[in-house]
Amino acid sequence: MKSLLALIGFGVVAYVFVFVPLGSQTAFQHCQAIAATDEAQELRREAGAAAERLEEHVEGEWARIQDGGPPDAGPPAEPPPEQ
Repeated sequence: MKSLLALIGFGVVAYVFVFVPLGSQTAFQHCQAIAATDEAQELRREAGAAAERLEEHVEGEWARIQDGGPPDAGPPAEPPPEQ
C-alpha cells in the first residue's frame, strides 16, 4: 500500500513538473533554460573533468588493493618491553 501511494505521489509530482506552468514556463522548461546557460555548460565540463580524475584515482587505488598493496614490514624485531 505504501509503495502504491509513493508511486501515485511521484506521478503527481512528475505531472506538475512537466505540464503545469509556473509563470510563462513549466518547471521542466525553466530547468532546460537554466541548463542552456554558459555557466551551466562550464559547470558540466568542469564536473566531467573532475569525475574523470576521480575515476582514475579510484581505479588506481583499486588496482593497488587488488595487488595486495605494499609489502608488510613483518613482525617487530624484538618484543616491546614489559611493564
